[in-house]
Amino acid sequence: MTKVFHSSVKLKITVLVWLGSLVVLGAVLSYSYAQTRRIILAEAKEVALNVTAAAANKVEQDFRAVQKVALNLALTLQSCGTDSNELELLTLLRGAVQKNAEVFGAAAAFEPHAFKADLISFAPYYYKTPNGLAYEQLGSQSYNYFQKDWYHVPKILNKPIWAAPYFDEGGGNILMTTYSVPFYKRNEDQSSEERSTENFRGIVTADVSLAWLNQVVESIPVGQTGYCFIISDTGTFVAHKNPKLVMRESVFSVAEERKSQSWRDVGRAMIREAQGFVDLRDELGDAAYLAYARIPSPGWVVGAVFPKSELLFEVVNLHKATVVMAIGGSLLLLLASLLVARSIAAPLRDMAAATDRIASGDLDIDLSDIKSTDEVGQLAQALTHMAAGLKERDFIRDTFGRYLTKEVVNRLLESKDGLRLGGESRDISMIMSDLRGFTAMTSSMKPEQVITFLNRYLAKMVDILIEFRGTIDEIIGDGILAFFGAPEPLDDHPARAVACAIKMQLAMNEINRINESDGLPHLEMGIAVNTGKVVVGNIGSEKRSKYGAVGSQVNFTGRMESFTVGGQILVSKATYDRLADSLVVNKVLQVEMKGVPGLVELYDVRGIKGSYNLQLPDRYTERVPLEEGIAVQIDLLDQKTVSSVEATGRITSVSPTSAVLIMEHQIRQWDDLRLRLIRDVHQHIQGDVYAKAVEVSKTDQGYRVVVRFTSLSPEVYAIFREATMRGTPERSS
Repeated sequence: MTKVFHSSVKLKITVLVWLGSLVVLGAVLSYSYAQTRRIILAEAKEVALNVTAAAANKVEQDFRAVQKVALNLALTLQSCGTDSNELELLTLLRGAVQKNAEVFGAAAAFEPHAFKADLISFAPYYYKTPNGLAYEQLGSQSYNYFQKDWYHVPKILNKPIWAAPYFDEGGGNILMTTYSVPFYKRNEDQSSEERSTENFRGIVTADVSLAWLNQVVESIPVGQTGYCFIISDTGTFVAHKNPKLVMRESVFSVAEERKSQSWRDVGRAMIREAQGFVDLRDELGDAAYLAYARIPSPGWVVGAVFPKSELLFEVVNLHKATVVMAIGGSLLLLLASLLVARSIAAPLRDMAAATDRIASGDLDIDLSDIKSTDEVGQLAQALTHMAAGLKERDFIRDTFGRYLTKEVVNRLLESKDGLRLGGESRDISMIMSDLRGFTAMTSSMKPEQVITFLNRYLAKMVDILIEFRGTIDEIIGDGILAFFGAPEPLDDHPARAVACAIKMQLAMNEINRINESDGLPHLEMGIAVNTGKVVVGNIGSEKRSKYGAVGSQVNFTGRMESFTVGGQILVSKATYDRLADSLVVNKVLQVEMKGVPGLVELYDVRGIKGSYNLQLPDRYTERVPLEEGIAVQIDLLDQKTVSSVEATGRITSVSPTSAVLIMEHQIRQWDDLRLRLIRDVHQHIQGDVYAKAVEVSKTDQGYRVVVRFTSLSPEVYAIFREATMRGTPERSS
């Protein structure tokens, strides 16, 4: 089948046109479905939020009615003072329960001896039963109301509260919640804020039955199959269509049972937020949308569950009908494509046969039978003209062949100046970059891992160099030498080189994020930028050559690079003098270089102004002192390999980019080091630290060495990051 497809233009045109149309049609259908779904969901969200807000408002009104009953009872008892008698009190409580449908029961619980001097406890309680009102005296040995939350908590808080839902055993003997209001001895000279437990007489309660609350919730319409529920301020189901969940489960227990992080997040959001709309599976595992709103008085939350199958029913049916019509249209399109392909394929077959004759050397072709004036006819005419041109070319070649050899003719037709060896002196800017500690760091890695590690870094760096029109001279392992201003002259090559170096350093953050996710070490790169005259051109032999740069300035750039630490860009004075007004310089280093007399000034550049406007993030971090310090083994690196010299020391303060060591063994400024953290005498902590000594000073304890990290293993990086988060920082550089 594949062979037939590749050999038939008619089949190709038919299939490609048909498939292309199907792709477009599919895209349109998908877009239409997505947009329709989005609109319906937006409307559904608005409706859902309105439903839950209305439900919350309805329940809130009922709760406020209950609150009003309790507050009026408390106010009445408080205004009567100690003059109230038992009959009046019972009449008051009975009336409160009878006249208010929302109230399941009401009680007035007094402090010891507060109602009558000879009564330790007195708490008359009226509540509803299927047979009418019932009366209970709550003060008894089996029901010590002084220890109940509905009594004890508002007394301590000195304010009304909604009690958490509970089963009132010995009282109403149902699941309920209670609004408790403290009342006090009447004192006209004392404000409500000045009332204290000395004037406290007791608690008035108004109870709400959770069964009644569940009926209220079930009466709220939520589509055809949706439903509402209520959770408390701790996430416990207070009302739900499934009675097995009420007071037995919470949002968080359902999340734990289903191991669902989304339900945990939703539970937290419902408790904390006033309103919301989320996409999740309901507690029964069905796909649904959940809208919720807060009931202000008790701090509970009303949730409304809308099954997706119901919300998206119409859009799914519409999409199905559209797909059926699209299939019918695609079949008609297939037939039309077949007819068009047939009208094109016949002339193309004739032209293909003519092309075969030309390839075999027969330039006498006749395509006069193709009469059309469209692109196919124009192609036939072009093929005829090409055959005539080839005839003329052969005539010219044969004519010149009478006077010159074939080799000379070919030499005249081709230019080889581009391959001529040699060079020219050119003022350019150079970049030399190197990964700090890369050779020693990768010595224990597998070859395949090293290649992956290195290629990820080089791919990003090469892209940036090309973006800034840099010419890559060499890539040696992890080192890169590139220059700007040759072979194509660039007037702003110093600024372009510095901007490119900054962009390369900024890209290291992305590379390190990927390395960290793959469990690879943290990389640090140093870059040197220099400007000067060098020789550029084709270097090599006639058999093998390259375009590159040579000269003392190239060597000087390499020496500059050896003084860099991770994340640093050092710029020479020659480059700085040309860009002094636009560079952001952190500090100026004065260093001694081999083969260079005197001190050399190098500029630590953190940004460039002007059209490039690039800035490195502040690497001046705060080191955190370590109370006990971290013991380390210190190895000196020589030419990127670990020497046999070993010393020990202790890290006394650390940041993610630097540390302070105290050690007895003397080292030199700019020495490269490998540090290994010591857990105990016999064991190292896994992972190495590669660093450069940037400051060395003598102290009473030995030598104080400030090091800048050039590479950290993931394990050590995690240890240092945790240490910096625990301690109190000190300013460092």
